[in-house]
Amino acid sequence: MLQTQTTSTTRHSYASQPSLMFFSLTVFFGIFLSTVFITGIYFSLEHILGSSPLQITRHAQAHMDIIINQPGMHKDWPAYSTDNLTLPQYSYVTITIRNYDLGDTPLPANSPYNKVQGTVGDSASVDGTVYKALAEDKVAHTFTVSGLNLNVPIPGDGLKGASYNTVTFTIKTGAAGTYTFQCYDPCGTGMSGWNGPMMTPGYMTGTIIIQ
Repeated sequence: MLQTQTTSTTRHSYASQPSLMFFSLTVFFGIFLSTVFITGIYFSLEHILGSSPLQITRHAQAHMDIIINQPGMHKDWPAYSTDNLTLPQYSYVTITIRNYDLGDTPLPANSPYNKVQGTVGDSASVDGTVYKALAEDKVAHTFTVSGLNLNVPIPGDGLKGASYNTVTFTIKTGAAGTYTFQCYDPCGTGMSGWNGPMMTPGYMTGTIIIQ
């Protein structure tokens, strides 16, 4: 009788081992599949939505002027005051542009460059007034970065008695890279307005470095 009881206990122990192994494998594969699933969702959302908001590290400021007839410049050639703008990556950057070259140079009919694009809210402000687009005949210059899908038309009118207007907008930068900014309003020389300062580095075109 004692021998029978021992055999039964041994058999029960052997029988429980496969069950325990099956349970362990089930838990392992459950954790593995859950990890793969969650990782897949993360990268899918990152691909669809772009950089995660958690990557935004700071809020920076940048300043530029649009000037004309300054010492050392070609006569009547407008220019951005810097042709090299460095911005931090993964940041909100508020850019302020003072336009000292007042007066309008109409854009061609049906030009896409009269609309604000690529800024936070797809809007900008001039002297405190928010705008999303300008009439084609009320544009003096544009600040356009094709590689960032960014375009901000700069108005040609200032406040009464002012020698400049102030345009402000905010962008969200991503990973490091180098881009070209350009004015796409025909404010240059020649019959078309696309010569002279439009094609000359240090005038209405320059470089943005995000780092």
